[in-house]
Amino acid sequence: MPKTSSLSIRVDSETKDKAEAVCKELGTNLSNAVNIFLASLVRCNGFPFELRIETPNDETLQAMQEARNISGDTTVKRYKNTDSLMKDLLD
Repeated sequence: MPKTSSLSIRVDSETKDKAEAVCKELGTNLSNAVNIFLASLVRCNGFPFELRIETPNDETLQAMQEARNISGDTTVKRYKNTDSLMKDLLD
């Protein structure tokens, strides 16, 4: 059995709680997830995922603004479920 070491990190409580919930859903725990991450970091000789800043393009930014406008517009027809939406679309 390999020798183990302790690792102490600081993380905000909300992030930790959410991460623990994800781990539980995946059938593991946070300690195992950190070990998997560290093993991947070593194997890849860097982060095991791409680090980048996602910047929406102009079309996406316009769509996001349109969605905000629609959600605040009380004159826009609302639907309680997809059935009523589909009925309205098909009629």
